[in-house]
Amino acid sequence: MKLFEPIEIEGMKIKNRIVLPAAELNYHTPEGGITERLLDFYRERAKGGIGFAIVGVAKIERYFHGGLAIYDDKFIPELSRLSKLFHEYDVKCAVQLWHPGRYEISFDPDRTPVAPSPIPPPIFTKRTPKELTKEEILKIEEEFSEAALRAKKAGFDAVELIGSAGYLISQFFSPATNKRKDEYGGSIENRARFAVEIVERIKEKCGNYPVMIRIPGDEFVEGGNTVKEMKVIAKILEDAGVCAINVMAGWHESRRPLTTMLVPRGGFAYLSEEIKKAVNVPVIIAHRINDPIVAEKILQEGKADMVAMFRALLADPEFPKKAKEGRFDEIRYCIACNQGCMDNVMQGMEVTCLVNPSAGREAEIRDLKAEKRKKIVIVGGGPGGCVSAEFLAKKGHKVVLFEKTDKLGGQFNIASSSPLAYEFAEFGKYFMNVLPKLGVKIYYNTTATPEKVLAEKPDVVIIAVGASPLIPPIPGVENAVTAFDVLSGKAKVGKKVVVIGGGGIGCDTAALLADKCKVTLIDMLPKIGQDIGISTRWTVLLYLNQKGVEMLTETEAVEIRKNAVVVETPKGLKEIECDTAVLAVGTKSNDGLYDQLKDKVPEIYKIGDCVKPRKAIDATMEAFELALKI
Repeated sequence: MKLFEPIEIEGMKIKNRIVLPAAELNYHTPEGGITERLLDFYRERAKGGIGFAIVGVAKIERYFHGGLAIYDDKFIPELSRLSKLFHEYDVKCAVQLWHPGRYEISFDPDRTPVAPSPIPPPIFTKRTPKELTKEEILKIEEEFSEAALRAKKAGFDAVELIGSAGYLISQFFSPATNKRKDEYGGSIENRARFAVEIVERIKEKCGNYPVMIRIPGDEFVEGGNTVKEMKVIAKILEDAGVCAINVMAGWHESRRPLTTMLVPRGGFAYLSEEIKKAVNVPVIIAHRINDPIVAEKILQEGKADMVAMFRALLADPEFPKKAKEGRFDEIRYCIACNQGCMDNVMQGMEVTCLVNPSAGREAEIRDLKAEKRKKIVIVGGGPGGCVSAEFLAKKGHKVVLFEKTDKLGGQFNIASSSPLAYEFAEFGKYFMNVLPKLGVKIYYNTTATPEKVLAEKPDVVIIAVGASPLIPPIPGVENAVTAFDVLSGKAKVGKKVVVIGGGGIGCDTAALLADKCKVTLIDMLPKIGQDIGISTRWTVLLYLNQKGVEMLTETEAVEIRKNAVVVETPKGLKEIECDTAVLAVGTKSNDGLYDQLKDKVPEIYKIGDCVKPRKAIDATMEAFELALKI
C-alpha cells in the first residue's frame, strides 16, 4: 500500500504516510505543561505505527486559555520528553505553534484579543479585537520564532504554523477578517506577508529547520478565501520556505458540516488535490478519513502525499498496524459521532471517545489482567454490552453474551439507516469481528431468560438490555408507528408524515424520510435536537432545513387521528394533516431481567439505557468503568 511507503520532507525520513495531526486534548496542566496522561496517549499512537505526529496547539504567549505551553524556556525539558517518546518508536514529530488572534479566550479578563482588523468573531468571545500595530505584528513574529527555537531545542523535527481554523495567521490571510490598508492588507501577497515573515524569522533563528503550515483549502466563510485564493497563498508559502502544507477545510465559524457524518469519508480531498496543483512540496489532507482504503485511494489518485487522521487514531491507536497487516476487520472505526471529542473540546473538557472509552486512560489498561478469572454473562449486545464484553475478555474473564437479534450494535443498528447516523453501523461490525477472537461466546437470536442465564452458572451478570420506545398516553396513539420501526424498515409511511418528538431519534427519522415524504417534525420543547451534541446539532438542523423538513417547537401532540395530528401550540390548537404519525418521544428502560436475577447470582450489574436512557457515550463509559472493577 502507498499508505506505508516512506516519504522524505526536508531531510526528515518518514516511515509512512500516516499523520497524527495536532488536536486539543485538554490533558495538559492548567499552565499548559506536559502530563503523564498526555505522554501515555501519544505513546500508544506512536506504538500503533504512525509515521508523523504533530502535537499542539502550542501557545506562544502565556495568556491564552488552552493549549500546550511553549512560550518560555522552562517548558523545553518537558517538551523534550514528548519528542523522545516519538523518536523511540521511529516517529518524526512537530509542534504546532498557535496564536488564536480574535478567537482568544484569556486567563486575563482585562486583556483584549488582537487581530488584523477590529472585526469581532461570531463565536467564542464575540469581543471586538484590537487592530494590531506594525510593532505588535513584529513582536508576535518574534514570539513565533522564539517558540520554534524552543521546539528545536526540545528535539522536535519540525514546527507547524497553524494558519487555519480561523486563528491569527488565517485571519491575516482572509479578506473577510483583514481589512488593513498597510503592507499587511489588501492584495493576496500582502495578506500572506505575516505568515511569510514568520517563516523567514524562524529560518533566521533556527537555521535549516523544517517549517510546515496548516491552511484551509477553502475557508467556507462569507467573503473569505476560496480554494482559488488558497492555491495562490500556498505557492507564496512554498516560495517562503515552507516544506509541507497540511490542508484542512473551513474555519471554526464556517456554517457547513466539517466533521460530522454529513461529510462523506475523505470528502475534502478535492481541496488538497487543488493545492497540490499549485505547489511542489508534500501536501497532507485531513477530515473524515477513518478508513485505510479511503486513505489509500486518496494517495493512489494523487490527491495528497500524506493523510492526517486524528479521530481515527483516537478511536483505534493501532489503526496503522492493523491496516499494514491487512486486519481491516479489526479496526475500531471512528463513527464521527463527535460525542467524546469535538463536543468535549468545545466545552473545555477532556477528550475521550464513544467507541474507545480507554482513550486518555491508556495507563489504566496497560496491564489489564483480572486478579481472579470469573464467568461473566452479559445480556444485550448494544454499546454497553459490547464494550464491557471486550474489556472483560481482555482481562482474562470467560465471557458469554446474549443478543436477541442477529447482530451486535443495539440501537446503533436502527439509527444507522438515517443519513445522519450511517457510520453507527461500524460499531456492531467491529465487535462481531473482534469479540469471538477474544474468546467471547455470543448467542445470537436469543432472548435471555433467567433460566438461560442461570444455566451458564455465572459469577457475574451484567444487564445491558437498553431501552424500548416510549408510548405516550395520547388519545389515538394506536394510529401511530414508532420511529424505531420506521428506521428498521418494519413500518411503512405515507407521503405526509408527522414525526412527534424532535430529539436525536426524531431528527434521524425525519432525515431518513425527507427525500420521499413531506415531513413535519414537532417537539414540545423550545428547541429541536436538544439532546444532540453542541458540535453536531447545528449541522443536523441545517440538513433538515435544506431537505424542507418543517420544524415546529413548543408544539405538543394532543390527539393522533388516522389522517391528522392535533397539536397544541402557543397560539392554540391546530390540525396537521398527515398519512402517518411517527412516535419519537423517547425511550423507557428495559430492566425486568435485573429484578428477576438480582437475588440469584453472586454479582449483578445494570449498565446503559436499562439504568436510565441517555447518550451512547454514557453507556460505553459506564461499561468501561465496570469492566475495570470486575
